[in-house]
Amino acid sequence: THISWQPSVNAGAHHTDRYANTELTVRRGQAFTITLYFNRPKQPGESLAFVTEIGPSPSESHHTKAVFNLSEVGASGWSAVQGSSESGYTTFTISSPANAIIGRYNLILQVTSGNKIFSRFLGQFVLLFNPWCPGDAVYMANENERQEYVLNENGIIFVGNAKYIEARGWYYGQFQDQLLNICLTMLDLSLYYRQDPAIDVSRRGDPKYVGRVISSMINGNDNDNGVLLGKWQGSFHSHENPSRWDGSVVILQKWRQDNYKPVQYGQCWVFAGVMCTVLRCLGIPTRLVSNFNSAHDVDRNLSIDKYYDSSGKSLNISKDSTWDYHVWNESWFIRPDLGTQYNGWQVLDATPQEQSKGLFQCGPASVIAIKEGDVDLDYDTLFVYTEVNADCNRWIVYNDGTKKRVYCDTEIIGRFISTKAVGSNSRVDVTYNYKYPEGSSEERRVYKKALAKIFGSNITEGHTEPPRERSSETVRKPGISGKFKLAEPPVFGKDVTLILILNNLTSDHKTVKVDMSASTVLYTRRAVAEILKATASVDLGSKQ
Repeated sequence: THISWQPSVNAGAHHTDRYANTELTVRRGQAFTITLYFNRPKQPGESLAFVTEIGPSPSESHHTKAVFNLSEVGASGWSAVQGSSESGYTTFTISSPANAIIGRYNLILQVTSGNKIFSRFLGQFVLLFNPWCPGDAVYMANENERQEYVLNENGIIFVGNAKYIEARGWYYGQFQDQLLNICLTMLDLSLYYRQDPAIDVSRRGDPKYVGRVISSMINGNDNDNGVLLGKWQGSFHSHENPSRWDGSVVILQKWRQDNYKPVQYGQCWVFAGVMCTVLRCLGIPTRLVSNFNSAHDVDRNLSIDKYYDSSGKSLNISKDSTWDYHVWNESWFIRPDLGTQYNGWQVLDATPQEQSKGLFQCGPASVIAIKEGDVDLDYDTLFVYTEVNADCNRWIVYNDGTKKRVYCDTEIIGRFISTKAVGSNSRVDVTYNYKYPEGSSEERRVYKKALAKIFGSNITEGHTEPPRERSSETVRKPGISGKFKLAEPPVFGKDVTLILILNNLTSDHKTVKVDMSASTVLYTRRAVAEILKATASVDLGSKQ
């Protein structure tokens, strides 16, 4: 007995014809056809059945093994129907359930004659998530969106800062040579698999589980088989500067060639680009999202605290930070664990920022849960909520050690949240998917709700005191306001000319001492070196 997988017919029907691998690749919840060539006719009293197996220790109890007779839908949800039959060969149509485990399966033919069972290994096939199948958790109804978020191998990542948003291209290449094998191997190298291979494989039908595992595997912080090491400071020596990467394929192929040791180096957009490749390759609709003025709130108190000395120099005494931008992924699937109202886009973030349940992993966090302030819901919703909603507080630390809060901005964090448009390279603003308009009654309601969930009786451990209620009275109104204005647009390699504009907001005459400090910074706004320190005295008349 030998088999024809009918690759061209099946691949076309399953939207898998662009994968470079040679073995049959199909999507779950959808039938595929095979042809079996027999070396003898079927004997009276013989019956045929098929067996599918996946993982190191297949078992029907873990749904990693299914045995199904012809024309019967077994308890596993797998079924087979006999089709046309000519002398020597017969076609069969095999169907998998819409919640089947994804990965590489063995297909076995089982012939029963009397009390004897003969088994014949037919070969292997790969089963993927199916966004075209209404019963699949990753089902996406719009064909244009499926073309973009599953099948498009090219993308745009928005970087820069809130005032100068730039677009950079990224090649995902999810169908390229060896990519599918690499993605399946990635699952087998995870710490989840190492801890309990049978249980891990049994959970791979769940996109939220697969997404969380992949988010932990793209970075090498916990696992010496992770894909990328991050580096945000210092020189890169003989390794790759993160800004030099322009696609995922080279990174993933290098990871494989180096025996699955982390590739050096990545930063947030690189982690996100590689994770998008892996998730699209496995069939989960995925896109990249850029958040400008992104908060990294280490102590989870919805406040980013920045400290300065009396001369204006930034002090490195807080672990909180604000990045010019941060890039993460959104994947599309339902959330039966939370409720149907939380279905849709889910945040997954592979950049190693903070540990979640002991590993550097993040998500999936429902975007709707983030918008509604449901920060107690799985997974890591609070962390993502703070990235788009934290307050920014500035403090002066005096020589005697006392601190004074001098500024509070409730609107600066989480601006111009952006993703690539469907079918074009233009930017789409998705800020209002994540939060209500700043200053609106809905935004205030959600903020109070999030605070109550964080500092209420259920969530107290590990958090600092709650910030005071947002209001204009939180910080004393200043008597002097000032802002820098660019004299002309900055040009690379040229001096930058800034004009400091001061306003006396009181009716009194003021003599103002101005301490100015400027430092070069990275996109994470970590100061590298002080390049300016100056002091000036200015007289300002009433309301001048």
